[in-house]
Amino acid sequence: MDGSSRSPRSPESTHPPFFGPYAASKRALEAFGDSLRLELKPWGIHVSLIEPGAIDTPIWGKGLSLAGDVANEMPSDAQDRYAPYIEAARRTGERAGRRGIPPARVAEAIAHAVRSPRPKARYLVGRDARVRALAMRLLPGRVIDRFTWRGMRMPLPPR
Repeated sequence: MDGSSRSPRSPESTHPPFFGPYAASKRALEAFGDSLRLELKPWGIHVSLIEPGAIDTPIWGKGLSLAGDVANEMPSDAQDRYAPYIEAARRTGERAGRRGIPPARVAEAIAHAVRSPRPKARYLVGRDARVRALAMRLLPGRVIDRFTWRGMRMPLPPR
């Protein structure tokens, strides 16, 4: 069983700006889980990906603190250039933390995967994970980018 956050499988998948290292780690877990599921299939060993949306955990506060530390270490011209974008990403992290599902919901999905004789390959947990998966199947990458940018309330880039 692999616990990756929602990381769409589309070649046009989009991840929020300023969340790249986190998204990359989750994409790696997803690829590993997909590969492992197929490798272990001949022996009847099931591998399920647990793909939750935002979860109400301390990660949000830790991430916001780290982001603040990194922003403070940037040269002043970079701070000036990136300040509105970093602030929008910070607010997005705060909102996600407040809206996160209880960890027990994720635990329920894990319990199902462990106890089921035929577990699903993927468990999408939380409304945001399901909505994103649906959007990734139905909408072009550029539209997802636009929705992501607007949803994060990012300022328009300078022209």
